[in-house]
Amino acid sequence: MSQRANNRQSLLLPIVIPLGSLALIAVVLWLFSRVLLDVSPTAATAMASAVGAGVLAVGAYVASRTRLAGPALYSFAGGVVGVVFVAGGVALLVGQPGEEGGEAPVVLAIAAPVGADTAGYDRGELLAPAGVPFDIAFDNQDAGVLHNLALAEEAGGDAFFEGPLITGPVLTTYTVDPLAVGQFAFFCTVHPTTMTGTLTAAESVEPSGGVTLVAEALAFSTDTIELPPDVPNQVVLENRDADPHNLAIYEDSSLASALFNGEIFAGPATKPNDIPALAAGTYYFQCDTHPTMNGQVIVAAGAEGAPPPGEAAPPGEGGG
Repeated sequence: MSQRANNRQSLLLPIVIPLGSLALIAVVLWLFSRVLLDVSPTAATAMASAVGAGVLAVGAYVASRTRLAGPALYSFAGGVVGVVFVAGGVALLVGQPGEEGGEAPVVLAIAAPVGADTAGYDRGELLAPAGVPFDIAFDNQDAGVLHNLALAEEAGGDAFFEGPLITGPVLTTYTVDPLAVGQFAFFCTVHPTTMTGTLTAAESVEPSGGVTLVAEALAFSTDTIELPPDVPNQVVLENRDADPHNLAIYEDSSLASALFNGEIFAGPATKPNDIPALAAGTYYFQCDTHPTMNGQVIVAAGAEGAPPPGEAAPPGEGGG
């Protein structure tokens, strides 16, 4: 290589290397950010840390070279790109959102109405899927009175699950570990003779207590709610966000005619929404505080759904 070429290279390298490095870093960061946004927060953090460590390792190796020539620069660029692609592939393979926590838990809804200490719960039967954990949204509507819900192998037996006692009016959520197929007794530990019922755990069943809708990360878990026509129904809203959400149903997206406006509440909390009977058709639902959270309510014969506590669905309709 001539002296002139060497001089040119020595003049250009201080400019080309920083600019090229910045361009490479910008492209790699943009591409990798697309991957991180598509995986769970935990996976994103782990992958970003791995990439950072890998880039540092590649940089240290290149810096240890006695001469910073073209091959060394190519090694650095190739090493960085390789680390990013490997880490991104692993993130997409094992870090998809929702895999850490699994599917949204089934939520059963039951209430202790005013006078529950003598009249009992608002329903005497609950239906849950066997073999998976589930939540019980317990609404103590009895002001100033302690109630809870406990489970036992049989009526009068010792409780293997006992939800904390709460003084009404308040709604809380109990999480129950998976149950084997069978029937279990539920009761209030303060009023065990008057507040009783039966919980059935069965395979491949729709849980009682209505349709469950989850609000998380400013999005609903589905954009379609299916309900049977001409009967009252219940949609349980589980708000996992600190932001306030609700469920509102309108005739259409113009919001000109409201059919139901649920309570707006901050999470994490769960509340049942008792939906009035709707005629067959397609309606619009949204969160009134975050209108981008929306979807369709399809009311049609044969649609999955369940009546609100205390009301029976006509034969062949609903899932209570």
